[in-house]
Amino acid sequence: MPFPLKLVPRSGTVILNEIRPAERPLQLGRDGGCDVVLPDLAVSRRHARLEWQGAELVLKDLGSTGGTYVNEARIERYALRPGDLVRFGGNAVYQVEADGVSTTLLEAAQQPSEGGVRSLQAMLEVARALNSATVLEDVLDVILQAAVEVMNADRAFLSLKGDGGAPTLLSCPRGAEPSEKAVALLGRALHELKFVGEAQGSGEMAATPLLVVHRPLGPAGTESFIGRIDAIGSLLVERSRGTGRLRVNAMGADDLGLFESLAADAAAAIDSASLYREARAKAKIDQEMSLARTIQQRLLQTPPPVPFAEVCAFNQPARSVGGDLYHITLRSDGTLALALGDVSGKGVSAALLMAMLLGLLDLLHDLGQPLAEVLPLLHRTLRRYNPGNRFLTLAAALLHPDGELELVNAGHCPVALLRRDGRIELFRPHGPVLGLLPQSQWGGGRSSLDTGDTLVLYSDGISESADAEGEELGLEGIGRCLGALAGAAPAEIAEALLKAAAAHRGGGEAEDDVTLLVVRYVRAG
Repeated sequence: MPFPLKLVPRSGTVILNEIRPAERPLQLGRDGGCDVVLPDLAVSRRHARLEWQGAELVLKDLGSTGGTYVNEARIERYALRPGDLVRFGGNAVYQVEADGVSTTLLEAAQQPSEGGVRSLQAMLEVARALNSATVLEDVLDVILQAAVEVMNADRAFLSLKGDGGAPTLLSCPRGAEPSEKAVALLGRALHELKFVGEAQGSGEMAATPLLVVHRPLGPAGTESFIGRIDAIGSLLVERSRGTGRLRVNAMGADDLGLFESLAADAAAAIDSASLYREARAKAKIDQEMSLARTIQQRLLQTPPPVPFAEVCAFNQPARSVGGDLYHITLRSDGTLALALGDVSGKGVSAALLMAMLLGLLDLLHDLGQPLAEVLPLLHRTLRRYNPGNRFLTLAAALLHPDGELELVNAGHCPVALLRRDGRIELFRPHGPVLGLLPQSQWGGGRSSLDTGDTLVLYSDGISESADAEGEELGLEGIGRCLGALAGAAPAEIAEALLKAAAAHRGGGEAEDDVTLLVVRYVRAG
């Protein structure tokens, strides 16, 4: 059997399982019938094959659409080696590592010194335990117990670097307290990035750093392809003199090799377990955000059938959820209530306020409140339940069956009224945004619509779409687009505005939430 290799997940966006090549070929792909399933939409159903060909572990692309990459170079066939970075499609990323024993252990197996067979057996058990553990706490326990067993020590201490805080110190047996010299030696190994040893009274200690190689993903030929070595902590073993093999001041090559091999395996296992934990946490957040997005889409309801109007609504948040809202309801008095607004900020906090405001709009229109009262009530509520001084821009309107239009604009983008003859009238803000200033007032506007006239409400995700030089689409760009759409159906107008904004951005994604509400009046009877 060739020297064993494994493919360890290095993806932060897709949950992957470790791949251990078998004697038979393995098929990799998105299809559930593959030997290794890669749950990424950029991965083809039958993407690649992994097999031993003599002493080589060969990766072959099966004509995939997204491609198979090794060290960021697209390949058709490649013999993998330890350290290679493999990517399938867009986000399924693995690193090739030696599986099980290291070169030092192989040498120890070929020329075992006194106790070498026992140490080799212990290291093999450690390798198996580390390879099967994915929970970080379990990995740390295995490492500490292995350090005591393999090095025939009395105690072992593991120091892990914290995220900006004090390092985490673990021990075996649990509860053992390190001496000041042990703490200093752990810090020295981490700082100097090398093996260090010291005698202490009737005992002796040895410490080594835990090092991992990280290779950031990036286009081939750029400096982002260059890897870096990170020290994630240090490992120390301690024991009384004369109790066995560990002699710090005269440590032999075999002993040093075993300790460094253990540290290398430990660092790789800790890194993999940490990545696995991060991937699981991200997957959980992604699932919760997907659920939140579904709920938010339910809140933004499909426009109801209206006998005197045709309505089209569109919403696309810049993140999983957003702060833009639209509201459409047919009131009991027969008028059509319309609103489009933008809560300041993005993400979950804006989405929570958006949900509250939608519920309040529903209630106010169910109660038949005049439009002149709707904005003050929203304003007072937002000031009462508003941490962080969030505010709301809102354009709201009432369209009567006879074509009469009432409209008020609280700091929102100008509302466009596209007449059927191509003329465009703008309703600019009639007062400040909602939720900030304690004493605020809003005026309003009135107009009369004829059959074929269209009201266009939009968020700043449209008007503030910017090109590469930072120039925004603005009212001028919106006017150019609408001027050619007189008499068009609401869905055509919405699609044209979205395409115009995307073209102005050069096809890039919008940086802000994008919301549209297009209403064409059709006189009843």
